[in-house]
Amino acid sequence: MLLFKLIIVILLLFVIASLFTALYQLNQDRGEGSSKVVKALTVRIGLSIFLFVLLMVGQYFGLIVPHGVYG
Repeated sequence: MLLFKLIIVILLLFVIASLFTALYQLNQDRGEGSSKVVKALTVRIGLSIFLFVLLMVGQYFGLIVPHGVYG
């Protein structure tokens, strides 16, 4: 279960790194071509969707237990 949570945290860090990579490429290109920006944002979207599916699977199999205020 700890390994699963570690994988989730690592994927979140990759999503953030991809977002900052797109920001850096956007700042460097200055309108000369945005293919690197589009590629970085596409990677971010793909990782986010994969992370969402992974969270749903983890909850389904009991690897992640939801908690909160139940009243």
